[in-house]
Amino acid sequence: MTDVPHYAIIAPIDALVVGDRHTVGRLPLHATVVPPFTALSGRHAVEEAVAGVAAGTQPIPTAIGATARFGRDSDTPVALVEPELLTALHTSLLAALESIGWAADDPDRNGAGYRPHVTATRQAALSVGAVLILDHLAVIDLDRDQATVVSVAALAGAPA
Repeated sequence: MTDVPHYAIIAPIDALVVGDRHTVGRLPLHATVVPPFTALSGRHAVEEAVAGVAAGTQPIPTAIGATARFGRDSDTPVALVEPELLTALHTSLLAALESIGWAADDPDRNGAGYRPHVTATRQAALSVGAVLILDHLAVIDLDRDQATVVSVAALAGAPA
């Protein structure tokens, strides 16, 4: 039986390049836009859906509003992102993914349950009040313990 690939869609804080590989849970700072999911239509369909949404979305100015802890044991530190524009992007991506047979790993973390955030890393974290402009989306292939950047799309008007 073949493993079904899992993906996530993120807005990187620092530039990512297609082919970058990181241990799952050790990606550089990024805002999670769509938490892990599968897609029946495969990776290329996910990449096309994300590119289509990115082409129609302007860069997103946002700020860090508070800190919190996520995860089963509340042991993952995160910085919550002011939600309005990032939530709209999340909603647009979910609509695009619907047509390619997506399924969320944890449906409660999408739609009304989506909480825009940046996960802290061992090397970096964002402070409350930090201002960001999110201008790219990256599709991440989550393969067991490896996270591989499989596509990066600039938002409309952002430098490629």
